[in-house]
Amino acid sequence: MTCPEPTLEFDSADESVSDIELGRSPTPHAAASSLPFALLRRELRWFYRGMHGRVPAACEAPAREVAAASRIAGWLGELLPSHRGAFVLRYDGRRWPVGLLRQFGGLTSVVVRFAAMQRRRGPTETLAESEQAAVAELLADIAAVARPAGSSRCQDNQSDQAKRLRRLRHAAHKYVLRAERAYFDARSGAPCAVPASQEGA
Repeated sequence: MTCPEPTLEFDSADESVSDIELGRSPTPHAAASSLPFALLRRELRWFYRGMHGRVPAACEAPAREVAAASRIAGWLGELLPSHRGAFVLRYDGRRWPVGLLRQFGGLTSVVVRFAAMQRRRGPTETLAESEQAAVAELLADIAAVARPAGSSRCQDNQSDQAKRLRRLRHAAHKYVLRAERAYFDARSGAPCAVPASQEGA
């Protein structure tokens, strides 16, 4: 079973910027299980990075890992494509410039995709090329915001660039957070599916 290509949404949600900027963990729904979100993320990271987002064949992995991956895939199958797409991006494991990682951390792949989708693309420009251009633009914004402010015009430009970076991080955080909450609900209080031998991975 292979997860579909990411599907992005740019709608509104109810998470506040203050919660996101403070780095607070999402609050689970009242009727959900007591399993911490950190363990849910470990579960998702193991599935997408360790199992490459699919259930391995019986000859490819130990039975307990096949069973765990199958269980996780079943929960993911109950989600909307946009929610599964959030996880595909969040855990894609791509390498990014240090400047982006310092600014966006584990959300970097999502932020880059959002920035690429918001760009005006040429008729022959591929998504990969648009992402490369978005990376250059993001790095330029980060560098500009870090420079000492000069004239009032420069200050205005820096303010606009800082707002753009915050908006992108905010949108990426909401996108992943909605997916995590949906996955939390789909699990219906089940214990962590990651095999004990893999829990430190």
